Amino acid sequence: MFQNNPLLAQLKQEFAEQKPHVEGIVRAHEKGFGFLDVDNKTNYFIPVAKMKQLCHGDKVSGTIISNNDKESFEPEILIESSLQKFIGKIGFLDRAMVIYPENMPTKFAIRCQVNTEVKQKLTEGDWVVATLQSHPLQKDKQQFLAQVTQFIARSDSIYQLWLKTLARYQLEDNAPQAESLIISESEQQNRQDLTNVSFFTIDNENTEDMDDAIAICQDEMGNYNLMIAIADPTAYILPDSELDNIAKVRNFTTYLPDFNIPMLPKQLADDLCSLKANQKRPAMVCKIHLDKTGQFTADDIHFTSAWIESKAKLCYNNVSNFLENQSDLNFANTEIKTQLKLLADLAKVRINWRQQNALIFKANNDYRFVLDDNRQVQSILKEERGIANNIVEEMMIIANLALTLYLTEKIGTGVFNTHSGFDSKYIEQILKILVDNGISDFDKESLTSFEGYIRLRRLIDNNDFLSTKLRKFQSPADFSITPQPHYGLGFLAYATWTSPIRKYGDMINHRLLKASLKQQPFPAPTNEQLESMADRRKKLRLAERDIAENLYSQYLYDKQEQCFTAEIVDINRGGARVRLTEIGAFAFLPLSMIHNARDEITLNIDEGSIKIKDELILKLADKLSVVIHQVKIENHSIIVKIGENK
Repeated sequence: MFQNNPLLAQLKQEFAEQKPHVEGIVRAHEKGFGFLDVDNKTNYFIPVAKMKQLCHGDKVSGTIISNNDKESFEPEILIESSLQKFIGKIGFLDRAMVIYPENMPTKFAIRCQVNTEVKQKLTEGDWVVATLQSHPLQKDKQQFLAQVTQFIARSDSIYQLWLKTLARYQLEDNAPQAESLIISESEQQNRQDLTNVSFFTIDNENTEDMDDAIAICQDEMGNYNLMIAIADPTAYILPDSELDNIAKVRNFTTYLPDFNIPMLPKQLADDLCSLKANQKRPAMVCKIHLDKTGQFTADDIHFTSAWIESKAKLCYNNVSNFLENQSDLNFANTEIKTQLKLLADLAKVRINWRQQNALIFKANNDYRFVLDDNRQVQSILKEERGIANNIVEEMMIIANLALTLYLTEKIGTGVFNTHSGFDSKYIEQILKILVDNGISDFDKESLTSFEGYIRLRRLIDNNDFLSTKLRKFQSPADFSITPQPHYGLGFLAYATWTSPIRKYGDMINHRLLKASLKQQPFPAPTNEQLESMADRRKKLRLAERDIAENLYSQYLYDKQEQCFTAEIVDINRGGARVRLTEIGAFAFLPLSMIHNARDEITLNIDEGSIKIKDELILKLADKLSVVIHQVKIENHSIIVKIGENK
């Protein structure tokens, strides 16, 4: 008699509407229950039975059920599942194949579909990519079900970490292939023969994809005649060809610790285009005349397509040692030795010019992971920059500024690197910080202007505290098809062309340059391509970060109580984020590791300081000694405590 009773249905609806409705993010616990996080302060318990309908990270809505003064959450509607396309590990339950998604509770398994041929190849512990096919909260669905779409790595693969990371960010895990690579007839014509010029390269010892070579001389007036040769892959790769379309998608060579995936076929990147010693190679060459102070104009620049032959491959450390009179180079070519001294002089002149007319970032150390045969971290080397690094950096900046002038004045478009200074939404906050630190001669208009940004940077560059404090308010670097300022470098415009083996944007600029020299039309770059470049660059940085965090946590896992020098890079509600300066790892120093009485600690995030009983203990940019306290492998977090002063 109660079936299809409209009154009963109305009562049910009214009862349901009386229950409080909330939405939030599911947080799963290893023991099977969970919580719905509504905001930073509010969460609701989810019983084990209801968690069977959910997975960690799901965004859901539902009602709050009260029972004996205890509240719990009952899910009703799936807003967005955290599992859409995901990485997981293959397992078997009751002979059925399942997948254990990464970053989920260890017992959370999803039944998966896979075609018979692939299924026969999969074994327990293998890693795959899968897509979610059904979710229990979806209409007419009763269980989780996923479809395996891509194999990543065997359970025992020593490359598992790298392959999983590449798959996570949808990056290729192998080099593109090419059957035949020849220089087109048009690209062979009218190339200037510069094979007699004593070009040479300076790079890392193991570098194979060398894309720049240098030659220099000085006239009787003390002016510099500089030639920079850049590898020319566009001589082999025609626009809109198969290889060009591959490079257009990849945009960059992928550089991960001890694991590189080239943008171009290795035959091109490491051989045919690489400016190897004693090998004739096609190149684009920029000839620049600079006065004694390192200055040049558009009239001092000449570009040409050429054939070159590098006379030597030099390494950073050897060149720096030679120029610092620590050791000699292992060859008798006196001409190159003379050139190195000229380049060192020009680099110093240019650094001084940039200090006066642009901006210079403080040199950061590079860190290199040394891996054993099983790709486990043996050690981490701190590679300090020397004179040779300064030489190459300054010469490439000169070459890029030369191209920037050419693109701006003669073409009007290209791929330009841009940076707009501080993010506008933080301007009021930045102004307050400056005033609090005794700098009051800036306003909103001056702080957002190119000239004002440069003036501030020059003012605070030697102030470690303010430099560190304001760094997080910077806007991200970007690309533009028209000349736009690069605040970070202090240039009104900046385009690159010196790494065409590794960057598709540089290939675009090569083609524009060639077309202009030949007085031929060439399609301008598009904003869509620049968006693709920006997206790929972001993915590459995230992938590199993930690998580094994993390797650091692996390396430090058994080094509890080992002491390191650290620098405070951020202060937040929980404590201080620090960087271990000997190895480059980031770690967290919780307030509980600073002082055991929390009520005696005063944390001022705006000031970037931590006080105990009103006495300043730590502030941003401070150097201190820390000890490894704990390494959490599951999320690659490194916890430190304060050590004894060294």
